[in-house]
Amino acid sequence: MNSFWKHLFIDNGDITIIEAGHQKYVANQTNNYKVRHDLILHIVLEGKGSYTVNDHTYELGPRDAFLLKKNTTVHYGTNDEQPWTIAWLGLGGVNLTNYLQHTLLNTRDILSFKDNSDVWHELTSFIHLLSYSDPSYYLDYLAIFSKAYQLLLSFNQEFPDKQLAKQPYLLPEPNLAEKIYAYIFENFLDNLSIHQISEHFDISRNYLFKLCKEYYGQSPKSMIQELRMNQAGQLLRGSKMQIKEIANMVGYKDAFSFSKMFTQYHQLSPSEFRKLSEADYAVLLAIMDENLHKRSLKRYY
Repeated sequence: MNSFWKHLFIDNGDITIIEAGHQKYVANQTNNYKVRHDLILHIVLEGKGSYTVNDHTYELGPRDAFLLKKNTTVHYGTNDEQPWTIAWLGLGGVNLTNYLQHTLLNTRDILSFKDNSDVWHELTSFIHLLSYSDPSYYLDYLAIFSKAYQLLLSFNQEFPDKQLAKQPYLLPEPNLAEKIYAYIFENFLDNLSIHQISEHFDISRNYLFKLCKEYYGQSPKSMIQELRMNQAGQLLRGSKMQIKEIANMVGYKDAFSFSKMFTQYHQLSPSEFRKLSEADYAVLLAIMDENLHKRSLKRYY
């Protein structure tokens, strides 16, 4: 591979490919600076050198890697007898930390690769791909991000943090909020509780409340109630079921509790709601749809 250094900054809204390069150093060549990007992985292809970070110096050789992390001051360079050849890859993006949260990259400054290392293969082939590809072409763009995700998978498989390996993957907050809403939507007709939701996603009740309020403008409890009341309204208008049957169907044990909640929500009793004219019902339905739409779009603002 010929020497190159590309500043890329290719972003797909999830991860960012910041830069890539390949360079053969001359004797005693060094670098000293404060890291500005999320993560830059350097691999030693041949020769020897050293890497200093956080007042610790590592002596490195072929098939070693050193990790440059954001806001750290680093010093690295080759020796005069066996100048090294190194390659590097810079990564970032809003979700990079999430993808690497269960790996040793969070606690290590250096890594060493075995001869059959998948990460080594993915790294070298990815850097080679970036040396000649053009991300302005759609197929090259897809190939680049396909390689990026394969590399992240290989890191999780080859360098897992065993203390964290059994912990659940923490979705980025917007994705997690959507998963929570989908779970509530799928289960609101059952005897769904806040404890059940927080336990399902392995998060605290406070964090569950924070996500629902931030992305949907409601508490989890009010989200459940809204879905139940809207479903009850459809059953009242579209069926001849008795009120106690509808109450049971939407998750209430008795008709009294259901009627009290329905009246608070719609400002009409179930019987009054059922007797609404089509014109009045259409007005009420439009208001309900508008409120639901505003809440579903809240996360984008």
